[in-house]
Amino acid sequence: MALGAAVLGGGGGGEPFLAEVMLREALGESGTIEIVTVDQLDADAEVAPFVLLGSPHALSEKLLGLAEPSIVFAGEPLRSRRPSAVMSYETAGINALYPLAAAALLGVPCVDADFCGRGVPSFDLSVLELDDVQSDSYLLCDPNGRTVVIRKWGRISVERLVRPVVETMGWLAVLSTSSMSAEFLRAHALRGSVSRCLELGRVFSGLAGLDDACAARLLERCGSVLIGSGVITERLATADRLGLRSSLSIEHDDAAEAPLRLEARNEFHLAVRAGEVLASTPDILVVADRVSWQPLSTEDAAVDRDVHVVALPADARWRTRKGLALTGPRALGYGLDYVDFSAVATGGGVR
Repeated sequence: MALGAAVLGGGGGGEPFLAEVMLREALGESGTIEIVTVDQLDADAEVAPFVLLGSPHALSEKLLGLAEPSIVFAGEPLRSRRPSAVMSYETAGINALYPLAAAALLGVPCVDADFCGRGVPSFDLSVLELDDVQSDSYLLCDPNGRTVVIRKWGRISVERLVRPVVETMGWLAVLSTSSMSAEFLRAHALRGSVSRCLELGRVFSGLAGLDDACAARLLERCGSVLIGSGVITERLATADRLGLRSSLSIEHDDAAEAPLRLEARNEFHLAVRAGEVLASTPDILVVADRVSWQPLSTEDAAVDRDVHVVALPADARWRTRKGLALTGPRALGYGLDYVDFSAVATGGGVR
C-alpha cells in the first residue's frame, strides 16, 4: 500500500511511509481492516472522510497521534450519530494509509473510494469541487487534540479557509467533513481507489531487477507507459504567481537522444522532449529510482539521480473538459493544453 501510495502521489502527497508505521501498529492490534465498496454500504450508512493536511516537513518532524482519529470520527458538533465507516479523501501519499490506520484503530470498515484519485496540491482539486457539492462543515484536529470547526455558506474556496488554520496548528492537522451518505458517495466518489493503490504497489514492487523492456510490459497491465530513463543533469527553480516551479533535465543513455524535461510544482506535471509534450497533468507522472523503482518526491529528484519516468492515467472524470479546467496544464499555469500520453505512445512519440 505504501509503495502504491507513493506512485499515486506523483511526486507529492507527503511521505506515505510515515503512516506505514502507524498502520503496522494498528494492524498488530486489530489484525485486519475491512475494505468495503460504495455499493456494499447500507442505505442508511454514514461515512467520515479523513485527510491529513500540512507541510511535508511538519509531517516528517511530528509524530502522528492515536487520539486524532477518534476525535475527528466522533465529529462533535458535525455529526448527529456515529458514522458506519471511514474513507480517504485523497488516496495518495500519506493520505492513502492514514484512513486505513484510523479504520483499524476505530474498528470500522474503510470504503474503497476517494475524491481525488491521485495526489493533488489543493483541497479544492477534488471531484466534489467538480460536481459543486463541497461540504459546508469541516472539523480539524491537531496533534495536541485542539479542534476547530469551520462552517461556510455559498461558493468559497475551502483551501483558502482551511490553510490558515492548518498553519496556526503547526502545519499538521487531521480534517474531516460532515458525514456523507451512501447515496451521496454512489453519486460522487471515485470508486476502487484503495484497490488501485494496492495493485500499483504490487506492480512497482515487481519491477526491480527487470530490464526496461520487461518493466514496460509489466507497467502496461495498469495502463502505464515508461516515458523515458536517464540521469537528472540539471534542475532549475523559478517562481510565478502560483508559487515555486521546478524544471528537470534528464539525459538519456544514448547521447543522440534529446533530453527529457520535466516540469513540476507540488507534483510532476509535464514531460516534454524536443518541444513535444509526452504527458501532462491530470495524468500521473512518476519519477522512480532506476534500480529500486522507488518513487521519488519532487524534492528528492535531485541532480545525478538515475531515474525512470512513468505516466499513469488519471480517472476519466479528470480528462473531461470540466475536469481539465480544474486540474489540466492551463489551470496549473503551464499555458498549454492537455496531452493524452497513451495517444503519444501509440504514435511512437514516447521513447
